[in-house]
Amino acid sequence: MLRLPLLSLLLLGCAVLAERQFNEQWGKAHVQNRLVTDIEPGQLEYHRDIQPIFDQRCVVCHACYDAACQLNLSSYEGLDRGANKMPVYDGTRLLATEPSRVLIDEKNTEDWRKRGYFPVLNERQQTPEANLQGSLLFKMLELKNAHPLPEKRVLDGFDFSAGREQQCPTIEEFEGYASTKPLWGMPFGMPALTEEEFSTVRRWLETGAKVKALPPLAGAYQKEVAQWEAFFNGSSLKERLFSRYAFEHLYLGHLYFESIGPDIYFRLVRSTTPPGEPIDEIASRRPFDDPGTQPFYYRLRPDYSTVVDKTHMPYLLNNERMAKWRKWFLTPDYEVSSLPGYDPEIASNPFKTFAQLPAAARYRFMLEEAEFTIMGYIKGPVCRGQVALNVIEDHFWVFFVDPDVETMLYDPAAASKRVDNLRLPAAEQSNALPFEIWTRYSKLQEKHLQEKLAFLQRKSAQGVELSLDLIWDGDGWNQNAALTIFRHFDNATVIKGLQGRKPKTAWVISYSLLERIHYLLVAGFDVYGNVGHQLNTRLYMDFLRMEGESQFLMFMPEDAAQAEFLSWYKGAEEKVEDYINLLQKANIKRSDLVYSGKDMKAELFDKLKAHLGPEILPDIPLLPSANIKASGELAKQLDELASLQGRFLSFLPELSFIRLQLQDGSQQVISMALNRVHKNVSSLFMEESRWIPDAFYLTLYPGILGSYPNTFYDIHERELGSFITALRALQSEADYAAMLDKWGVRRTRKDFWVFSDWLHEWYRKHQPLQAGVIDLNRFENR
Repeated sequence: MLRLPLLSLLLLGCAVLAERQFNEQWGKAHVQNRLVTDIEPGQLEYHRDIQPIFDQRCVVCHACYDAACQLNLSSYEGLDRGANKMPVYDGTRLLATEPSRVLIDEKNTEDWRKRGYFPVLNERQQTPEANLQGSLLFKMLELKNAHPLPEKRVLDGFDFSAGREQQCPTIEEFEGYASTKPLWGMPFGMPALTEEEFSTVRRWLETGAKVKALPPLAGAYQKEVAQWEAFFNGSSLKERLFSRYAFEHLYLGHLYFESIGPDIYFRLVRSTTPPGEPIDEIASRRPFDDPGTQPFYYRLRPDYSTVVDKTHMPYLLNNERMAKWRKWFLTPDYEVSSLPGYDPEIASNPFKTFAQLPAAARYRFMLEEAEFTIMGYIKGPVCRGQVALNVIEDHFWVFFVDPDVETMLYDPAAASKRVDNLRLPAAEQSNALPFEIWTRYSKLQEKHLQEKLAFLQRKSAQGVELSLDLIWDGDGWNQNAALTIFRHFDNATVIKGLQGRKPKTAWVISYSLLERIHYLLVAGFDVYGNVGHQLNTRLYMDFLRMEGESQFLMFMPEDAAQAEFLSWYKGAEEKVEDYINLLQKANIKRSDLVYSGKDMKAELFDKLKAHLGPEILPDIPLLPSANIKASGELAKQLDELASLQGRFLSFLPELSFIRLQLQDGSQQVISMALNRVHKNVSSLFMEESRWIPDAFYLTLYPGILGSYPNTFYDIHERELGSFITALRALQSEADYAAMLDKWGVRRTRKDFWVFSDWLHEWYRKHQPLQAGVIDLNRFENR
């Protein structure tokens, strides 16, 4: 019983002794200024020589909120900030913690040190020896070189789970770490850097880890930035309210200019300084929090960090978009009499905050880039964690109500009476009581649904029929009109189009639903919030999911809709019955929709596909058409792989990337997603008990799908049939291991990084706008 505390005391004592020795030899630690204006010929420089190595070997695990030990290596600022022992993701946190976003929440490294972040670069005497021996980064890389991965397929003694207990030693604690975990050098559980890469990093560290100041933005960028900052900082109340709306919806985006291209991305931020002066970003927990200063300004801040796939949300700025926003928000004849404040009760409810802006314009703002809007949920802070995502199915389709169709929120006078029922959990801020959702918000949601159905009934009595004309067709050109969402257990993906086979469920999203999804899961979600805030957010999403599903089912006859809904919620709780009862009372005309009576859901999907048409739903082949035409057998095998279903698939991980080597010598990437079917997704706990393994199925996608692959496969075209046969024969972990032996690219393979580099290069070449560094924190060890 005393062993663990005794070991901790011994390690602590060793760390104190090590610190004393460091101080005696190289002086006390203090933050170093490593910024230089120029680099001598032959010297190494961070952006040119080091960041590319980090991007290929380190950023795959050290980026964003789930960076191991909060060591974010996607920028120099993150490297210089260092690491911290406390994880950002903590589902048991009783009280909210302070945000710790690189480049936002503190202005300099000294302030990060005051908050407990410890260095990974040497901060003592700047000599070559001290710069290596006092650098935790170097010692971790050196440890891996001295103790490479054992030559075996599967590693023992490693924990690769997303919720693993992190080991975050300081430089003073390193010797104790190395003696107890000699195989845990960096990259963690992966092959070591090449000799050339290691030597390059070593030489850079020896000379003080210098970084050269980035040059000012080129004139073309400055011109675009000036134009857009002038637009976002208009002086009229109408302009100011619109800009607030735009900021609260775009603050996570990677904005880029069509006239130049996506070489540099920008973030829309709030700053204490006006355009033309250096940006002083206002660090607020949420985008609708009080900025705390007046006046403030909306600015475009260049983001020089490495683009990582799990947070990359590109958003185009061009003259056409500016013209549309003017047409929707600024030109119409309406008055903004006063600006709303930032009290959480008001600011967390967009229907109150932006009541003076036309609701149809707000909907179009989100709808025209619906993939981006939904992507905020997928790639924003809520994205990581099973608790946040087990509220959705593994695979479903999304459609939208046409923005020209009147809703009860389009009429400002009527909307003002209903917006209180659309209150969201962020009103309670970041410290909330768990399960309060059921004592307050369930009643509000019930009132909202009753009012919405009453509105539909009134419209039905006036002759408005519930036909497919109510579904947005993308105005004939916009492919955001149909989306597919995949859940990969504790992360997710959204893409345009209706991908994969016809799913179990689908959503039809209206304006009120889309806005609430954003303010629940993106603008209003605080990753640093307490357990009550996080649980309430997840539970409220239950309401939104069922609302979206019920709106889809409204396009089916009442009896069929009820039967379908029940089939989606086998063994679910009583709240599902409440939704069914509301549907039964709807009494909405459906005369335009005629069904044969066999499989009405499948028929409805077919009707929706026909309604949207090939411009919105283009056929996307798994491989370039030339390759398919060259081999009819290849097309047949890919169809067979995509059609697999059954319990044997339960041995597969959620997301796999396949490099398919074709007979003509070309190489293509295909993503393979496992879709687990559930009896229901209405319960927070015991998810595996609600799986239906016999119904598990695959979806294949041409190219990279998702940010967190679990495994890689390297398959030649002539082996594809054997691969499918092996999949069908899976009955045990041993069978799966044998399949990996033949086609898998395990983390222990000596050429693992060669494969990873090829994959990233392929991604950048074939999907340049979407491409970012993929994350390997979920990569399996089997």
